[in-house]
Amino acid sequence: MWGGSWYWVNYMRAAAEAGWEAWALNLRGHHGSRRVQDLGQVSVLDYVEDVRDCLGSLGQVVLIGHSMGGLIVQKVAETGGIRAVVALTSAAPRGIIVLRWPVLSRMVRYLGPLVGSRAFVASHADATALVLNQLPPDRRAWAYERFAPESGRAARELAFGLIAVDQARVRCPLLVVGAERDVITPAAVQRRIARKYGADYREMAGHGHMLMLEEGWERPFKAILEWVEARTG
Repeated sequence: MWGGSWYWVNYMRAAAEAGWEAWALNLRGHHGSRRVQDLGQVSVLDYVEDVRDCLGSLGQVVLIGHSMGGLIVQKVAETGGIRAVVALTSAAPRGIIVLRWPVLSRMVRYLGPLVGSRAFVASHADATALVLNQLPPDRRAWAYERFAPESGRAARELAFGLIAVDQARVRCPLLVVGAERDVITPAAVQRRIARKYGADYREMAGHGHMLMLEEGWERPFKAILEWVEARTG
């Protein structure tokens, strides 16, 4: 949500150095990817289609999704043909309540775009409080200026848990990664996601929602890479 391939730069470089071919996807309507007539009307399920279309070219991969992308990769995994999945500080599927007071207290100002399915961007203050809280000021400014508008419909689907995932159909190895200081998708929610699938779980002390850009990003990346290599041979 609001992001793009740009925020995977650290992980992609480190993955390449470890011998992996790494690709990052800009979802439709983001950073020059597939054009859409009305971004506000785009569903999370449209983003799932974007990923599945890429898999048609890439074949069997290890899918790593962050935040909204974490839910997207859970949904993609229903159809099989994936080596492994990592859901990183992930949005929750239907049945797991994610909204907490820090989010609810700021959400009211975005009800118009959410209800009216209009594209929007969080304010700098809200992005700082909920998403960028563990980044130093200079890195926070760098990230925020790259934020792209997001679909109000997709945000509504995430906020109210409208996207269901059938855990019985997710048969590949799955790792859920939580972060101790994540405000918008708290570690307690990540633990519930892991329990839903009987998945492996790792929790990163001292990190927030954007742990791939935060200082010390190497530690969670190393934990993910070790898990992936152990699970994929």
